[in-house]
Amino acid sequence: MAEIAQQASGEMAFFGGKNGKQFRREADQVKTRTLVMFNLVVALAIAAVAYTDWKVEADVSLGYLYVLPVALSAMVNLLPVTIGLSMLCTVLQDVMGPHRGTLSLHVTENILSLAGFLVVGFLVSQIARRRSELEDEVQRQRDEYERDLTLAAQVQLQVLPKPMTVPGLELAAAMHPARLLGGDYYDFFAISDDVVDVVIADVSGKGASAALLMPSLAVALRLRAKELSGPAEIIKSLDGVLKQVTKPSTFVTMFYARLNHKERRLEYACGGHNPPLLMRPRTGESWMLEASGPIVGILPDAEYTNTVVQLERGDVLTLYTDGVSEQENMSEEQFTVERMKGVVVKEEYESACAIVEGVAGAVAEWAGAKEQEDDLTLVVAKIR
Repeated sequence: MAEIAQQASGEMAFFGGKNGKQFRREADQVKTRTLVMFNLVVALAIAAVAYTDWKVEADVSLGYLYVLPVALSAMVNLLPVTIGLSMLCTVLQDVMGPHRGTLSLHVTENILSLAGFLVVGFLVSQIARRRSELEDEVQRQRDEYERDLTLAAQVQLQVLPKPMTVPGLELAAAMHPARLLGGDYYDFFAISDDVVDVVIADVSGKGASAALLMPSLAVALRLRAKELSGPAEIIKSLDGVLKQVTKPSTFVTMFYARLNHKERRLEYACGGHNPPLLMRPRTGESWMLEASGPIVGILPDAEYTNTVVQLERGDVLTLYTDGVSEQENMSEEQFTVERMKGVVVKEEYESACAIVEGVAGAVAEWAGAKEQEDDLTLVVAKIR
């Protein structure tokens, strides 16, 4: 359990995200500051009432005003502390206030004042206790919910494919969700000895609602990939499935590629996804694969077409989601595709894994302390 939580927390920490321990530590710091602040107010209130009772209103007792600091103390301190404070306020009222009547009346007034302070302190402390118990229960439920999300996040990451190397082709990828659960999806799997399918997708929204669709995408695509003739037909099939099982407000952008590493041929179809970057180090050329169709899961009778690109040895294909190109820094400037291209050019002779790590690291460095706003997913295919 601890190892799973650590791995999932690491995904959040990639862009400075906060896990449950960090939230609890910050909450404890806030509680400590609140306790100090309240007790400072209590001390100042007691001093103000005592001074006023002594100097300003010499003939009128203002002892009843000690109820306020007693009540404030009961909100944040243990009951014994409040009882001690009530006794102190009673003494201050006796010393600073006017002295009237007989000794028995004087003692009776002090006993009644102390009783009043104690009743107020007890009632307020009970209210504070109930509030604290409610906070503890909310925290317990939050921790339990986070543990469930952490396990779900780990399962989500485990179903994603590991880096793949086959003769003539090298594949690597990374996904860093903006929350514990992500709405991005990527996959690559062999169709035959010579053909590997590569897919990247972005489900609308983020968090648990978007993440629930990811396993369905994986199952649907893998089941139909070998049955259908190519990327366009596969996306169209998925489009029909999504319309049946999701609401109209839920949609998916997707890029689906079929790589024949023996023939060095790329066949792809796109459903409204960010156009991938194709780099050719041998000539220094680069292209954005911009041929695209409609977003998946929205339009009736949506049609998709296949596009074929001939590849060369050394070519680098980079697939990405909005979390890469649109990640902002503290100045609200986006990382952009051009910056991603610069990193790929710098790393183009390295392995696919190195390129993925280079781009992801550059995005994290660019973001700095800026919170990650969208899931970041990268897939790199390198022709050998």
